[in-house]
Amino acid sequence: MKTRNRKSVLALSLVTAMLLGSSAYAGKIITDADVNNIVVTPDKQFGFGGWNFDNVNVKITDLEYNDIGKEFNITDGTYDAMVSGDSFESEIMTEGEHRGNLHGKDWPVGEPAGIKIINDDTKVKHGKPVNCIMTSSYQEFRDDLNNTGYLDAFEEAAQPNPVICSSPWQTHKRYKINLLPTSVDNVAVGEEGYGKPIDIVFNLDPADTNTTVRRYQVLQKANNYSGKRLKGYKIEVFGENGLPNDALTLSLGLGEGDADGDIWGVDDMANMSHGLWGPYEEDRFDNGFFDYIRAYYPVTLADDNKTISYTGNMEGGNYQAIFGNWLPSIWEPMGIFHDDDQNPETDGILKAFFGTAPGYTEDAWYKSTVVYNPETPEVKPAYTWSLATADDFLEWSGDWYTVDAVEDVLNLGLNYIVNVGTNADIGATFTIRITPYVDSDQTQPSYVDKDPSLPPSDINTPPTANAGADQTVQVNNTVTITGSGTDSDGRITTYQWFYGTTIVANTASFEFTPTVVGTATLTLIVTDNDGATGTDTMTVTVTTVDDGVTPPDGGVTPPAPPYYDSGSGGGCTYNPNSNSFDMTFLFMMALGLLYPFRRRFLK
Repeated sequence: MKTRNRKSVLALSLVTAMLLGSSAYAGKIITDADVNNIVVTPDKQFGFGGWNFDNVNVKITDLEYNDIGKEFNITDGTYDAMVSGDSFESEIMTEGEHRGNLHGKDWPVGEPAGIKIINDDTKVKHGKPVNCIMTSSYQEFRDDLNNTGYLDAFEEAAQPNPVICSSPWQTHKRYKINLLPTSVDNVAVGEEGYGKPIDIVFNLDPADTNTTVRRYQVLQKANNYSGKRLKGYKIEVFGENGLPNDALTLSLGLGEGDADGDIWGVDDMANMSHGLWGPYEEDRFDNGFFDYIRAYYPVTLADDNKTISYTGNMEGGNYQAIFGNWLPSIWEPMGIFHDDDQNPETDGILKAFFGTAPGYTEDAWYKSTVVYNPETPEVKPAYTWSLATADDFLEWSGDWYTVDAVEDVLNLGLNYIVNVGTNADIGATFTIRITPYVDSDQTQPSYVDKDPSLPPSDINTPPTANAGADQTVQVNNTVTITGSGTDSDGRITTYQWFYGTTIVANTASFEFTPTVVGTATLTLIVTDNDGATGTDTMTVTVTTVDDGVTPPDGGVTPPAPPYYDSGSGGGCTYNPNSNSFDMTFLFMMALGLLYPFRRRFLK
């Protein structure tokens, strides 16, 4: 346990209430965040006070979520100094059992404990609540407060810029609750039904006497780490006594937006990542990698406004067709990602995935090509799926590419509102409860038992060079020297001939007229797209004939080794009478210049 001073936060609530009493409203969740005067304190969570830690253990960890011995103080939100490579994990206990882990972004983008409360952010749009329950993250964008970025901004004597309700899109607003195997172990394999609940509890201002209802948008994801396929969930709210309460309700934003419109469409209330399933949005999103149609659960609100739920198949885009119902982490597919902005703090772009693409029957690496013209939106995007080629793997093997799990196929983004009424009717705290629903179909995807970690083996197979058969030629004959290179994908890119001290580059064949008698060894080096090389040699023997000018016995003593003037350029000569010239050294120098670049393999 790496939280310290674990005690009731009632004392904290009273102290904070005294500080905020002059602006108290009904249903106001405690927070130390002031959106009108944002001040971030080093090593102290911004927006602290609203999340109740009575059933939570906050751990500061490495990137693999291993405890590293640093502590988070649950009484005031301070924590031991963090550095790049540190993260956190908040373990959620319910009914005495560890059933969920709450995550945000790694430091310096995020800070423990993972949830903050924002009140009175009047810059929100489209009728959304001015209050929100969100993750404890920061953004790199500047705003009119002249804040400057992530938590490491302190190192430059600048103020970090916390994400608030109205912050721009893709600024990591959502906290993630991983649904663990203990949340579904009451449902036998082959059966379906609700698992066990995971509770997050919030502190209300005990001094508040106002009766106005306060609305909070909940920015949350539910991630399936349960080890089983799911086919839905439910969200419920309860008062301090653990029972439904008429002063505490849920809503889906229907009729609550601008001009009494809906805040969200039916496909936005419980949906998969827009980057994987979602339509083009100008200046925001390209079409989703798998489909331009949202993949979602069409959730409904119970008549008493206290439960949001859905059980069934995924609707909309092709999630269900490709993967079946809501995948668990043990079956997440692998993908190749490109860090297009060369910023490790931001998410990469998915370039290919390992599985079975639409229209195919075999598991392999597939990429999608989307044809879409924003000028004619009535013409829907056309997706073309194809196998990744060897050239694709070469492109994807650079420093800003990586092979990793496509975690977003596990993550369901939830949009809903909690309406908090009179505190006196609710109590000091209230609870948001999420319960997963297990699918009876637990069929494992076919790609799970296959190894996607390396590209096809031929990408690592050196090409073959064929310098040709040994030849015997006569003086004054024009000789054509021919070589070839073979590769499993036909990707030979360069030819390099070495004969004597001369190099002929980028040609499979060349001509020269021999001028002396003797023998020489010619070396051919072929190189393919991934920098692999193949080498072969051939011997050319030059003879003389009795032409009435040159003596029949040869007469001419050829230099050793012979010199050929190819007329191709790029060569050099040497003094055959100098004993200090080392031909082997020169040849090795030439080879060194052509040493292929080191290839970084996909892991």
